[in-house]
Amino acid sequence: MSELNRRVVLDTNLWISALLFGGLPAQLIKLAQDGHVEIYTSQDLLAELADVLGYPKFQSRLKRLSSTSEALLINVTRLATICESPPPLAVPELRDQDDMIVLQAAVAAQAIAIVSGDDDLLALEQIGEISILTVRAFLFRYFPDSS
Repeated sequence: MSELNRRVVLDTNLWISALLFGGLPAQLIKLAQDGHVEIYTSQDLLAELADVLGYPKFQSRLKRLSSTSEALLINVTRLATICESPPPLAVPELRDQDDMIVLQAAVAAQAIAIVSGDDDLLALEQIGEISILTVRAFLFRYFPDSS
């Protein structure tokens, strides 16, 4: 991975997996904590993450982790750089327009990749020069010794 651009944008589903369940998504967070990648996000993505962390189905998991959605959001904002989102992009093949905020953040951040588990985003494969990858594919491509 070029030292000049190590910027990635995580879809909300990746943040949820990493923060609440660990596994491969947590490895990506660890890479960011260690300075190997730079995670970018936007206010729109943070708002979506706050909404999702508030879902009733995640409350027992938060309790088991002895955490709150507010504490997790504070950690995310400390780890990620917040970028301004550009206006919506022209992406006619985007199946779920709610995913536009992920694409916007990646373009604004000039990211090398979007990391997601969302089939609608993954179906695009890339937007401009930005790859759209699963966490496993991202780790395999850029950090083969960690996957």
